Amino acid sequence: MPQEEGASHGVDVIRPKCRRCSYCIQTCPAKAIKLEKDGVRIIAGRCVLCGSCIKDCPHQALVYADGLAEVRRFLSDHGNTIACLDPAFPAAFTTESPRQLVTALKRVGFSEVWEGALGADLVGWAYRRLLTLEGVCREPSRPGQVDRPIISSVCPVIVSYAQKFLPSIIPCLAPIVSPMVAIGRAARLLRGPTWRVVYLTPCLAQTGERAAPEVAGAVDEVITFEDVRRLIGEASLVPNSLDETDFDGPRPYLGRVASVGGGFSRSLGSPYDVLMDHMSVIYGRRRSVGALHQIASGLIQTRFVDLVYCDGCVDGPFGGDELSVVGRRGIVARYTETEMQSQHPASAVRELDSYRDVFLGRRFLNMEEKLPEPTEREIEAILRKIDKVPPLRNIDCRACGYASCRDKAIAVAQGMAEAEACLPYLLQQSEKIYQQLEKSHRELQGAHQALEQTQSQLIRTEKFASLGQLAAGVAHEINNPLGTITIYAHLVLKSLEADDPRREDMEVIVKEASRAKQIVQGLLSFAREAKLRPAPTDINELLEDVLGLVANQSAFHNIKIRKIFAPRMPAVTADSAQLKQVFLNIILNAAEAMEGRGTITIVTVGGKRKISVKIKDTGPGIPPEIVEKLFSPFFTTKEKGTGLGLAISYGITERHSGKIDVKTKLGEGSTFIVTLPVTEEREGLSDEGRGVVPKSEISTDRERRDGEKKENIAR
Repeated sequence: MPQEEGASHGVDVIRPKCRRCSYCIQTCPAKAIKLEKDGVRIIAGRCVLCGSCIKDCPHQALVYADGLAEVRRFLSDHGNTIACLDPAFPAAFTTESPRQLVTALKRVGFSEVWEGALGADLVGWAYRRLLTLEGVCREPSRPGQVDRPIISSVCPVIVSYAQKFLPSIIPCLAPIVSPMVAIGRAARLLRGPTWRVVYLTPCLAQTGERAAPEVAGAVDEVITFEDVRRLIGEASLVPNSLDETDFDGPRPYLGRVASVGGGFSRSLGSPYDVLMDHMSVIYGRRRSVGALHQIASGLIQTRFVDLVYCDGCVDGPFGGDELSVVGRRGIVARYTETEMQSQHPASAVRELDSYRDVFLGRRFLNMEEKLPEPTEREIEAILRKIDKVPPLRNIDCRACGYASCRDKAIAVAQGMAEAEACLPYLLQQSEKIYQQLEKSHRELQGAHQALEQTQSQLIRTEKFASLGQLAAGVAHEINNPLGTITIYAHLVLKSLEADDPRREDMEVIVKEASRAKQIVQGLLSFAREAKLRPAPTDINELLEDVLGLVANQSAFHNIKIRKIFAPRMPAVTADSAQLKQVFLNIILNAAEAMEGRGTITIVTVGGKRKISVKIKDTGPGIPPEIVEKLFSPFFTTKEKGTGLGLAISYGITERHSGKIDVKTKLGEGSTFIVTLPVTEEREGLSDEGRGVVPKSEISTDRERRDGEKKENIAR
């Protein structure tokens, strides 16, 4: 895709289209592309204009600076302009015949259309002379003698790469111009200096070669085959519907086959057969660049190396994508054979001899793009940063565009790459971020659950407070008439004879009145939430006292008590009397659940911040629908229970900053777990903060209770 007119260098990036996939970095032989945060950037000084990045970019984000504006100007002023078609043209324009293409180009405005293969024939003559003078086809003058090879300079990518990155092999480059420069000089010699020469090519590098100071002036402008299609399209021409027109200028011969891999060597003639040891043909992106480095290292001993960056010029970045390289080679070969059949070899050679005055020599400048060499310590630091220190972590996956993790680290140290632009490293970092997010999610879930639990406790507390106020009012109103009933029932019972049939009824009244009194007492206990009288308490000793209270009760005669008490339990600050009530309620409930037969296991566990007491029974377990209601006031499953025991126990435990949990399974029993905080330093707290009840308040409570008793007796 051509670049906007007026671009500052050969290749540029359309930022909105760049996906930072790094594929262009992988294909760039010069490492002239740097991956940055907002996309890739072309390092113009390092670029050899091979066009690989443009051709291979899957997002069409890379473009080139074309010469269309200048060519349009040439054509619009009606001056004499020659269009020279690169030898690869038959494979690029397959929908029309070569001579229909000539007609289309003349309709666009070109004065003449030449076959660029003439330049390959001229250069071939110069190479035959050079190789003969250098004795390339002869055996070495001394046994074991190895001369530095001669490298063909027909490919501008190879020349540019050597000039910028391997200046040591510049003396190996054949001091001969490329076919494009050769035909440009021939056209000026034949037509004069006022004629303009435009070269039409599949190669992007030739756009840069045109401006090289060593060959400047040979060609006025270079446009790609893609630009040619644009010109023809702008003129609304359909080439395959046009008449055929012959080419202008001198006719080439074997140079027509120069655009295929090995074609240039073939055009030199049979003495320069690639099957001979002194000749070598190398083409293709990786093979050609690798060969240059091997030549620089002295590993290639061939006398002449014909190097082409692409798989022949037919594989150039703008050679067309409709056919494979093999298909294009076939088209060029058939076109060459057809044209040569209409020519006599002797006359073709004589015609070429008339151009022997064209100067075909050139020199090459040292344009070395040298980057600083990082130290081993710098390289190791970068590898460590992205977790790629060898031998175990350097996976060399090439996803970053570099052949190895070490090469990537060197590029980072040279400022040519970003350390973080490493796919395995980014995957590793994303995994860490994912784990952190999971951890945060779990923490948020925990906080949410804690909030729900706190909200549930708050609702329960408010509910208990409301029930407590109600219970206190009801108990106070019931207590007085209940006392009267009890006193008069006793009086009536005493006045009856032992054999009086009414005596049994009165005993029932007395018994039920007493039970009602217990219920009222429970209501008062639940409502008042008596002040805590905390003191350092040994839980193990407290449990021993509780077990002493129940040991001799008939309900425990067939119950086995197992004690697993942790030694050196930390003390808790607690109201021992109220805690005894908690444990006593739980143990009595366990005995009733087992119907007086089974095992109760009591386990104490100490910790730095809290202790826990586990009371497990071997009863039938608690149904799930009942577990949620266990600590609700007035809920009971007993025939004559009040439903206040566990509710009071729950309240006492909460006031001690503790909690009660229940684990149960039907058929396997239940476990009540009471958790309490370990003793904290309380010396700095007030009496109220420590839960101490003032003596004046104790006296007031005692006087109030004594007054109530006297009043009840009087009634």
